[in-house]
Amino acid sequence: MLKNRNLKLFVTGIGGDIGFGILKCLNEIKYHSMLVGCDINDYPIGKLEVDKFHIAPKASEKDHYINFMLEICLKYDIDIIIPSSEQEIKVLNENKELFNTYNIKILINNNFIVRNFTDKHKTIEFFKKNHIKHPKTYILKEFKGELKFPIILKLKESVGGKGIFKIDDEIDLDYFKKKHQDAIVQEIIGTIDNEYTIGIFSDGKSTYNIAFQRYLGFGSLSRQVKLVQDEKIDQLSKKIAKITNLRGSINVQVRKDFTGEYIPFEINPRLSSTIYFRHYFGFEDLKWWLDIYLGNKICYTPKFKKGVGVRTLNEVFFDLEK
Repeated sequence: MLKNRNLKLFVTGIGGDIGFGILKCLNEIKYHSMLVGCDINDYPIGKLEVDKFHIAPKASEKDHYINFMLEICLKYDIDIIIPSSEQEIKVLNENKELFNTYNIKILINNNFIVRNFTDKHKTIEFFKKNHIKHPKTYILKEFKGELKFPIILKLKESVGGKGIFKIDDEIDLDYFKKKHQDAIVQEIIGTIDNEYTIGIFSDGKSTYNIAFQRYLGFGSLSRQVKLVQDEKIDQLSKKIAKITNLRGSINVQVRKDFTGEYIPFEINPRLSSTIYFRHYFGFEDLKWWLDIYLGNKICYTPKFKKGVGVRTLNEVFFDLEK
């Protein structure tokens, strides 16, 4: 049995918003005796937050990446890997048995969640099959103009705001048709000011959620979040958790339409870039996910009934000499 405060943890992508958010949470949770981090860049923002740092190959170099991950795990006797990007989650999910051989745990969701929610088209098919209201969506190569412009185009495996485009006319659409036949096109629901991010956690016994109305900035990041409580969000969260047999944390992106309904358009099979906002508000999904492995009791009592969080920018310095 793993023990509290003695875990050796390995966090990936510590130069990204999610990876750095994970480190901030872990350093407050204090479950670890060693914190190892990696990133594809030499100077990631999280480098100063870990005990040991290594430059990682890209997850797209699958064999090289897996060999690197296993080598680092064995070098430091790692207990749990915490991946921060969907590409890494996909590759690690394909190699779970290898790491299990060495009794190394990976903080990722079940196969159904990973395989369906790392693919935009499969996500929409999930909504259809389970009668969850969603945006009208078409595969690009089959699209015959059923939606009015402007529309949203998403590459099959787009992540965050990358690979997502607003299409205003046929000229823009034709450009993508030549290169990305397997992309999807979607109707635009509501307005950008009515976008919400919902964190859902379940240990198989209880399901908890937290929702923020979010305002984008710094690219596609949540620049500002406002805590929201709504019974409709609770119902949607519990339904998705039950259908997916959730044992961990996922992130659901929704927009409120003009009738007041919350319409999900994306599910992220991972911890969210709003992870530290959630943690501060008392929704400690990273801690609870670790608690599953530790055998600890999980209980959620919201700290605040309302509140606003604002993301800031900071500077970090390395290798200074005088």
